[in-house]
Amino acid sequence: MTRGPARRGAALLSAGLVFALLPMGRAAARDAGTPPSPQPASTARTVTLVTGDTVTVTDLPGGKKTVTVERPRGATGAVRTQVVGGAVSVVPDEALPYLRAGTLDRRLFDVSALIRQGLSDRKTGETPLIVGYGKGARAVTPSGATRTRSLTSIGAAAVDADKGRTFWRSWTRQGGIEHVWLDARVEADMAESNAQIGTRAAWDAGLTGDGVTVAVLDTGVDTTHPDLAGRVSRSKSFIDGEEVADRNGHGTHVTSTVGGSGAASDGTERGVAPGATLAVGKVLSDQGAGSESQIIAGMEWAARDVRARIVSMSLGSTEASDGTDPMAEAVDTLSEETGALFVVAAGNTGAPSSIGSPGAADSALTVGAVDSSDRAAYFTSAGPRHGDNALKPDLAAPGVDIRAARSQLAPGTGYYTSMSGTSMATPHVAGVAALLAEQHPDWTGARLKDALMSTSEQLDASVYQLGAGRVSVPDAVGARVTATGSADLGFHRWPHDADRPVTKTVTYSNSSDTTVELSLAVRGAPAGVATLADTALTVPAHGTAATTVTGDGSKAPVGETSGQIVASAGGAPVAHTAFGLVKEAERYSLTVHVKDRAGAATAAGLVVQRLAAGTDPYPASVGDSGTLALRLAPGTYSLTSFLDVRGGHGADSLGLGFLAAPEITLDRDRAITLDGSRLREVEADVDRRTETRQLLMEYDRSGGGSDLFGAVQVPLTYDSVFAAPTPKVTEGSFEYRTVWRLGKPLLEVRGYGRRSCSPAAH
Repeated sequence: MTRGPARRGAALLSAGLVFALLPMGRAAARDAGTPPSPQPASTARTVTLVTGDTVTVTDLPGGKKTVTVERPRGATGAVRTQVVGGAVSVVPDEALPYLRAGTLDRRLFDVSALIRQGLSDRKTGETPLIVGYGKGARAVTPSGATRTRSLTSIGAAAVDADKGRTFWRSWTRQGGIEHVWLDARVEADMAESNAQIGTRAAWDAGLTGDGVTVAVLDTGVDTTHPDLAGRVSRSKSFIDGEEVADRNGHGTHVTSTVGGSGAASDGTERGVAPGATLAVGKVLSDQGAGSESQIIAGMEWAARDVRARIVSMSLGSTEASDGTDPMAEAVDTLSEETGALFVVAAGNTGAPSSIGSPGAADSALTVGAVDSSDRAAYFTSAGPRHGDNALKPDLAAPGVDIRAARSQLAPGTGYYTSMSGTSMATPHVAGVAALLAEQHPDWTGARLKDALMSTSEQLDASVYQLGAGRVSVPDAVGARVTATGSADLGFHRWPHDADRPVTKTVTYSNSSDTTVELSLAVRGAPAGVATLADTALTVPAHGTAATTVTGDGSKAPVGETSGQIVASAGGAPVAHTAFGLVKEAERYSLTVHVKDRAGAATAAGLVVQRLAAGTDPYPASVGDSGTLALRLAPGTYSLTSFLDVRGGHGADSLGLGFLAAPEITLDRDRAITLDGSRLREVEADVDRRTETRQLLMEYDRSGGGSDLFGAVQVPLTYDSVFAAPTPKVTEGSFEYRTVWRLGKPLLEVRGYGRRSCSPAAH
C-alpha cells in the first residue's frame, strides 16, 4: 500500500513512535516552500554511530519518540531501523556484512544503549572501541582513532574513535582489524584480585610455589622488568625471526600474574605464586598471533623438555571447538603422558557454547572470568561445549581490569598496566595450582584440577557459565578432602524418546592422617535430576572412596540444569562436585527458501521474530543456496526480509523488495518460501511533476507480547521498490508502508522565444 506523510505520521504516533530519516541533513529533506514542523519541548539526544550516521532520539509526552537519522556525506546504502520495546537500533547497510560475519559488535548500533552509557554527542566527541587484529596482522591504529591501551589478552587495542566517517573508512578499506567492539571500562588492580581469591592464606602458611615450575606460553616476557628480574629460568621462542623479548605486553602481564615479585610496587602487585620457577615459551608473535603448529610445539616443550607441572595458556581459537581439533588433542595427549596441568583461557566472546581451542580439551582446566564482585564478566565465553554440549568451563577467577606488570618493551608508561579478559583469569588459577602443587608434590595435574574445582567458592551462576565456582586459595590449601571436579550428566535431545539415565562416578580423596565421614547431598537442582547411590561415605586416611550420581533428563526442565553435590564433614561443607545436564526444549525445523524476482534461489538477510513476550527478534542469513534450516521452539513466528532485486526500469535498474511471512504457526516441521516472483512494484501517483527527496519502506508487526518496528531508508540510486502481498494475520497486527517525501524539482529548464534555426539545419 502507499501512504502519504500525514497518514504515516498518524499511524506511527498511534504506535508510540514518530520516525524520520533524512538523507543528507534536515534541510535536504524539506521542500523549499514547506515551513518547519513545530518541535516538541523535549531534549533531543544525538549519537553518532561508528559508521558516521547521526541518530537523534527525542522522547515525547506519552511515551512517544522521534528518531531521525542523518547520513554522512558519501554514504550510499540503505538504513534499517528497528524498535523493540522502545529500544531503538539503527543499522546502515554498510555495516550488515560485518555484522553477519560477526566482526562488528551489534551494540554499536543499539542507540538506546549508547545513550544510556553516556555516549551521546553532547557528552563525548569520541566512541570508545575495542579493535581486534586479524591473525598475523600488524597492530596499527586506524585513522580517526587514538589508541588508549593495548588489550593483548584478546589480540586487541582500546581506541577512542572520533565521531565521524574517518574511522569507518579506515577500517573497511585498509584491513588488518578483524573485529570492532564497543568498549566499557571498570577499575581494579592486582592487589585486589589477590585479596579476592584469598592468596595471603597460602603465603601466611609459607606457600609461594617454591620448587614448582610453571610454563607460560604467550607473547614472551620482559625479563628486565623489576617484578620478573631473575624470575625466568628457561625460555624459548617458537616464532621465526623473533626473540623471547615481549614487545606486545600480553606475556609479561600474565607471567607476572602467575609469579611476579612485585618489586616495582614494594610487593603490593606480586603474583599469586611469587616463589614458583617460571619458564616462558613465546608461541605468539609481537602482533599476538601464532599458528597451531607453533602453539603445539610450545606445549610439547613445556611438558616434555621443561617438565613444567603447570602450563598456563592465555590463548585460544576464536572459533568454538568440540575438543577434537589438533590443539585440544595435544592438551589431552600431553596431560596423560606427563601429568602436567594445562590451565587454559575459556575465551572472550561472551556467548554460550563459544569456548575455543585448546580450552575445549577434556583435560584442560578451562577458566572463565569474574569481576571484583564475583559476577560473570560480560566477555567470558560460556558453555556448554560446542558440538556435544559437554560441561565447560571448569573454574573462574578474577579477570576484569587486572593490574600487573607492563612490558617496558611495549607502548605505554609505568611499570604496571590493567587488562581484562579470561587471559587475565587464567594465570590466577595457574598460580594457585602452583601453590597447591608445592603443598602436594606427588599430585598429578588431574588431581590438582579436581582439587581446585571441588574447593572453589560456589557462585550464584550456572555451572555452564562459570564452572564449579571461583578459585579459592584458603579452601584449596586447607582442604583435607577433595572430590571429582565435575560430573557431566549428558545432553538429552528433543523429543527425548530415546533418553536414558546417565551415571557418573564421583571419587573423594582424603589427604589427611585420619578417616573422614562424609554426608552427601544434591544442591541446586530439581528433585530427581541427580540421584546419589550413597548419601554417606567413609574416606580412609590417605585413601579414596567413590559413589555414583545418575542424571535423569525426564526430571529436568528443558534447557541447562546444573547444581552441586556437596560433601560435608561434621556438618560443614568440605568439597563439592559440579554437575549439569542439557535437556533440549521442544524443537521443530523451519526450512526457509528465498527466491528473487526471476524465481531463482538467492541469498538474503532475515529478521526472525517470535510472537511471544520476552523474546527479541534476531537476524539470520540465508546463503547463496537460497535455503536456510532453522530449528525453533514451537510458537508463532514472523519472517521479514528486505531483498535487493532487479529494478523495474531496465537492465541497470536497482530495486528493493519487501518479503514477509508474517504468521507462521510452528507446531511441526514446516517449510516456507519467500518468493520474490510475487513482488509487485509500489509507486507514488501524483498529479504533478515531482522528484523523490526521501523514500522509506516500513513495517510493524506486533502480537503475543512482541512488538517490532522495522524500516529501511532506500538510497536514491534505487528507482524501484516492491512488496509482496500477504494474507491477513489473525494474531496481533501487521502493516507495511511505503513512504515517499516528494518535492518540486530543484531545477527546471524551459525555453522562451522563437526558434533560431530551421529543421533542415540540424
